[in-house]
Order: sequence, then structure tokens, then C-alpha cells
Amino acid sequence: MKKFTLIFIAIIAFALPQPTFAQTNDYASTLSDCAAKSIMDVNSTGCMIGVAAPDFTARTVDGKVIRLADLKGKVVVLNFWFIACAPCHVEAPVMKKISGEFSKDDVVFIAIAREKDADLKKYLADEQFFANNIADPKSAICKNVYRVFGFPTTIVVDKTGKIQYYSLGGMTSEAAVDKVLHAKLVPAIKGALENKTLK
Repeated sequence: MKKFTLIFIAIIAFALPQPTFAQTNDYASTLSDCAAKSIMDVNSTGCMIGVAAPDFTARTVDGKVIRLADLKGKVVVLNFWFIACAPCHVEAPVMKKISGEFSKDDVVFIAIAREKDADLKKYLADEQFFANNIADPKSAICKNVYRVFGFPTTIVVDKTGKIQYYSLGGMTSEAAVDKVLHAKLVPAIKGALENKTLK
């Protein structure tokens, strides 16, 4: 019997509430247009490439304040997830390994979890993820700023603040995740480091 890798997407409401952080209309309108027919068009069409990433300011679980605008000149990898997300757990070890591959480069990995601070700290005590972990219990960043409607979602922001990679959804096989992320995410990070913009 053939084995199939199923793709799962954790869907949340795709509403457009009033933002509580700075953001660009270009991002919100492009994402809305992109997903108008199908949310998977965001993956398949590359419509978010070249769009300015919305700014946000947040505090990590260990107290460090991060502002996206302050990271210009570096490549930023944003990973949106939550603890009960099964595909997020499959992806986590691969993402952690990839972050280690770029530890000596100007790449900042930021994990943004739709969790309470205390719950995220408790989880990370046993399952350390990236160096920069942000709790986003009210979805202030996930929903209000980045309009995330599928988990996990990973975005690569280049040195100028523009998106060079946008992927939503995950897989049930770690081997499949490893193959896909090394075929797509890793080249996107390397390209952003070399200032090779895709759009």
C-alpha cells in the first residue's frame, strides 16, 4: 500500500480587524487578493514575494525587545506556530537544524507562538526552539499584523525589509519537511543573504 504524505493546515478566521501594530496596506491588500480564490494560492503563485513585511515590536519570553524595522540589514526568518499544531511539531526539529546552519550569518530566526507567555515558557523548558521566541496570546502579530490563517507559516524577510519567501501549511513526515525546506527555504535564505531578490 502506498504511503501518502498529507498536508495539513490549521485554519483560523481570516478576519481583517483594526491593526494594533504598524503595518503596510500593501501587505494586507496583497495577501487578501492572493487568497481570494484559494488560500493555497499564497504558496503556489509567489504573490507575496517583494512585498514589504509589516513592522512589529514585541518582547521575547526571555525579555528581549525585538522590532522588525531595527533588523534591516539582516535576513529575518519569521515562523508562526502554536503548541497544539501537529505539523508545527513535525517541522520544529528541521527548522531548528536550519537555524543552526545559519548561526554564523546575518540571519535572525524568530518564532512567534499563539500562546500565553507562561505556557510557552513551560513548553520551551523541555523543547527549545529558536533563540528568539515570542508569545502572541491575543494574535496581535499573527492575526492583526500578518493575517496568518494557516500554521505553520514561515516568512523570509530580506535585508531591505521585503518578503522573499512565504509558505503556509505543514506536512506529517519529518523527512518530507526536511526535503522541502532544504529545497525552498534554505535557498531563499541564501539568496536574501546575497541580496538576490526574487522580485
